[in-house]
Amino acid sequence: MRYYTSIKRIFAIVVVMCVTIGAESQQRFSSRGWTFRDPENAWVDSVMNTLSLEQRIAQLMVVRVPLDMNNKQAKEFSSQMNGYGVGGVCFFVGTAERQAPMTKMFQNDAKVPLLVCIDGEWGLGMRLKDMYSFPRNAEFGKMPHTADSIVYRMGEEIGRQCREMGIHINFAPVVDINSNPKNPVIGTRSFGTDRERVAQLGIMYALGQQSQGVMAVAKHFPGHGDTDADSHFELPVINHTPEYIDSIDTYPFRRLIDAGVGGIMVAHLQVNALDPSRPSTLSGPIVTGLLKNRLGFDGLIITDGMDMKGVTNSFGGGEGELQAMMAGNDILLLPPDVPQAIARIKSAAQGDDSVLAAVDYHCRRVLHAKYKYVKPYINDDIRVPDADHKAVCEDIVTDLQINIDTRIDSIVKKGLDAHAMPGCQIVVMRKGRVVLDRAYGSLTYDEGSAVVDPSTLYDLASLTKVCATTLAIMKLVDEGEISISDRISKYLPYLKGTDKERITIKEAMSHQARLKAFDAYWQQTSNRDSILLLVAESPLNESEGYCYSDLGFMLLSDLVLQVTGQPLDEYVSEQFYEPMGLMNTLFNPMSQSDESEGFLQTEIAPTERDSTRGDLNGYIWGSVHDPNAYAMGGVSGHAGLFSNAREVAMLMQMLLNGGVYDGHRYLKRKTVENFTRRHFDARGNRRALGFDKQLFNPSKNGQVCPEASQASYGHTGFTGTMLWVDPDYELVYVFLSNRVHPSSATNKLAQMNIRTEIQSAIYSHLKN
Repeated sequence: MRYYTSIKRIFAIVVVMCVTIGAESQQRFSSRGWTFRDPENAWVDSVMNTLSLEQRIAQLMVVRVPLDMNNKQAKEFSSQMNGYGVGGVCFFVGTAERQAPMTKMFQNDAKVPLLVCIDGEWGLGMRLKDMYSFPRNAEFGKMPHTADSIVYRMGEEIGRQCREMGIHINFAPVVDINSNPKNPVIGTRSFGTDRERVAQLGIMYALGQQSQGVMAVAKHFPGHGDTDADSHFELPVINHTPEYIDSIDTYPFRRLIDAGVGGIMVAHLQVNALDPSRPSTLSGPIVTGLLKNRLGFDGLIITDGMDMKGVTNSFGGGEGELQAMMAGNDILLLPPDVPQAIARIKSAAQGDDSVLAAVDYHCRRVLHAKYKYVKPYINDDIRVPDADHKAVCEDIVTDLQINIDTRIDSIVKKGLDAHAMPGCQIVVMRKGRVVLDRAYGSLTYDEGSAVVDPSTLYDLASLTKVCATTLAIMKLVDEGEISISDRISKYLPYLKGTDKERITIKEAMSHQARLKAFDAYWQQTSNRDSILLLVAESPLNESEGYCYSDLGFMLLSDLVLQVTGQPLDEYVSEQFYEPMGLMNTLFNPMSQSDESEGFLQTEIAPTERDSTRGDLNGYIWGSVHDPNAYAMGGVSGHAGLFSNAREVAMLMQMLLNGGVYDGHRYLKRKTVENFTRRHFDARGNRRALGFDKQLFNPSKNGQVCPEASQASYGHTGFTGTMLWVDPDYELVYVFLSNRVHPSSATNKLAQMNIRTEIQSAIYSHLKN
C-alpha cells in the first residue's frame, strides 16, 4: 500500500512540474542538451534574432570613448558606434558632469542596451576629475584582517556611484600579487604580497561592488604581479613553473571565482609554462583550458585592452581580436580598429563554422550579462552622485587611517613591554560600525599563558556603574517607576532617620551626595545586607561638593531590587543583555547556574594575586576584584560586571543611538540625553548621571584625551578599563585590560597615559 501511495505522489509531482513548465516556458533542443526557455533566454533569443553577423561580432566589443568631445563630436561618435552595434563603451578621462549626459545619449541611440564600463580601481575619481579617489589598494592591504569590512564598504560605495552614473562594469579589483618590486605597472595597485590577504580583500571589494548591481572584474589573469615589463608597451614574460602559477598566481582568482565574481580580465602576458607560443589573452590553453575548464569560471571573460602593444606589436589587422575570441574571451576590450576587427572575424566566420559558432556563443554570453547588469536598470535616471558621496568616501578613508595608524600598536607595545598590563582589548565604533577591533598580549605574564582574544572576559570594575546600574536606573525612569529627583530613602527605608535620608538619586549618581569615596566594609562582614547597613551608618563628608564615591551606587543597586523585585544582575540581563545578544556580559562568570554556560578560567583575564581569595596560582580569577563587591556576593552597583570590549561597545552604541540598537528601542532618547548631561556644573561638578564627562578645561593628563568634545561621556575602571562615547564624532571607544595583575600597587597604565594616548591617536583622524 505504501509503495503505490509513493508512486501516486511522485506522479502528482511530475504532473505539477510539467504543467508549471508548460505554462511558464517552452522546451527546445540544442547541441548542449535540453534546456528551458526562461525569460532571460527568451530575451537573449529575441535580441539575437534581430542581429546580423556583423552586429553579433560588434556586440563582443567595448570601445574607448574619445577624450574631450564637443556635443557634435559626441553625437557623431554615438551614431558611428551604434551603427556598428558595439556591445559597450568604456570611459577613461573626464568629469561626471560631462559623462552622465553622454551616457544617456549613447544608451538612447543604442539598438541593444550598452554595457557602460569604467576602469576605476580606486574609485571613479581615478578617471573623473570631479569624483573621489580612494587610496591605492596597497594602503588597504596594510589593515589587519579584523578591518576587512572597510574594503567591502569601499566596493559598495564605488558600486553605488557607478550605478547612479549608469555604469554597469568596473574593471576592478586588481588581485595580482605584488611579488616583484621592479614591477612597473602593478605596485600599489595590488593589495600586497600575501596571497591570502590579496584574495580576501579582493573578495570584499568585489562583493561590495556587486551588492549594488555593478559587475566586478578581477584582474589580471593569470597573474601580472611578477613582471618587470608593462604590457601597454611590450609583452611581459612569466617564467614561473605550473606549480607556482597554480599555488600563487592564480590563487586569488580561484578564491574570487568561488565567491561569485562576475568578470575576469585576462592579461597580455607570455606565460611560457602554459603557452609558449601566444600571449595569454589569445591562448586557448590559458583562457578556456585553465580559466574556464580547470578553475570552473562561468562569468564574463574580458581581454585587457586590445590596443595595448603587448598584442598589437604582433597581432594587428583584427587578428588579435579573432584569436582572443577563439581563445574563449567574451569581451574584446578597446579594439584599435572596430571595422577592421569586425571584417576579420566575419571573414573567418564565413569560411569556418567553428568561428561562426564562437561568435554566437560569445554574443549570447554578452547578452546574458546585459540581461543581468543592464536591463534591470535601463530606465533608471543617470545622474552625477549626490554631493554627500565625498563625505561617505572620507568616512571610509578615516576608518582606514585609524586601522593602519602604527601609533596605536606602538602605544600598546610600550605598555606591554613595561608590564603596565599583560594584555588588552580595543574596540572603536564610528557611525554605528566597528572600525577597530584588536586584542593584544596574554592573560598573565606567565610563560605559556593563553593569549587575549576578542572574546576574553575582563573585570570591568567601575564600568559596572554605567554598564549595569545606570542603565537600570535609566530604564526605571523611562517606565515612570522612579524619578531622578526622588530621595533614595523613598525606596530604601533603612536610610530614613540617617544623615542620608535626603540624598536624591540625581545627587548620588553625580557624586554630589557628600558620600565617602570608599570604605573597607568587607573587613567587617561578608553579608550583602550588612554591608548596605554599614553604608547607611557611615558618616557623610563634612564639606559639600563633588566626591567620587562607590557608596551611592551600592545603594542604587539595592534600589533596583526593591523597585523591581529582581537583583541588579537579573534585571539588566533581562532588560538589556539578553535581548541585545550580549552573551558575555554578566556578573560572576565562574558561577553560572547552568554549568554548560559557565566560563573557563582560560577565557577570563585574572586580576590581582591574593593569598586569601586566590583561585588559581593565587590569582583572583573569575570573581570580582573589588573586595566590597566580592563580599556582597559578586553583584553590586559599583563593581562586579564582566564583559569584553565588543559587547561594552554595543551597549555604548545603543546609548549613542539614543536608546536604540538593531531596530529595538531600549531607552527613550530624552532619557539618554538627560543622563549624559551635567546637572551640577554650576557647582564645579563635571559629572553627568552615572557617567564621567570631559574636564571643563581639557588636559593631556586628564582621564580622557583633550580632543574629546564637551558632549562626550564615559567612565574608567580601577582594573584598567575605559569606555568613552562622543556624540559629536559618533564615536565609541572601549579599552579593557587587567593592569592590576599581578599587583595593583603601581598603576603604570595611568602613569604612562596609555588609554588616553590611544584615544588621542584615534581622534587625530577624525573630522567634524
